[in-house]
Amino acid sequence: MTGGVNRVPYRMIVAATDGSPAALYAAGHAVALAGQNGAALRAVYVVNTHIAFHLGAYQHLALETLKEEGHRAVDEVVKMAESAGLKDVSGAVLSGSPRQVIVDWAREQDADLIVVGSHGYSRLTYMLIGSVAEYVVRHAGCPVLVVRPKKVSKAGEGKEQVTDGSV
Repeated sequence: MTGGVNRVPYRMIVAATDGSPAALYAAGHAVALAGQNGAALRAVYVVNTHIAFHLGAYQHLALETLKEEGHRAVDEVVKMAESAGLKDVSGAVLSGSPRQVIVDWAREQDADLIVVGSHGYSRLTYMLIGSVAEYVVRHAGCPVLVVRPKKVSKAGEGKEQVTDGSV
């Protein structure tokens, strides 16, 4: 044994996004790792059909709105990756239970790594909605990188603003 750590190269990285600043921050890590490893990057957004199901007559409108949001979120990650010089980049907007779909889709993509953001929910929120990141960590068939922003502060109109200390 050599005392050093053997580096495992990643060939396929899946970056899960929900369009939030925390997810975009995590996607930045996925892009950096893909660049360092010459890996392909796949961005995925999952429309949570379980939530939309409870909206009754508004279900179709909600699903369409969520799909549009998903395309914007995936496009943002793809553009970030392309701006960083990555060549093998694509994205997908899927439907279902986000945590299960992320795990299943990453397997289908033969992912070596899944990158997800952590929102740092309060205990009450966590108990009510659970954690996609925790589920992915427990059920994925590959390593999972959970990226938590250094600081998440609330900023106007109910949107999160991620700050990492950079200017």
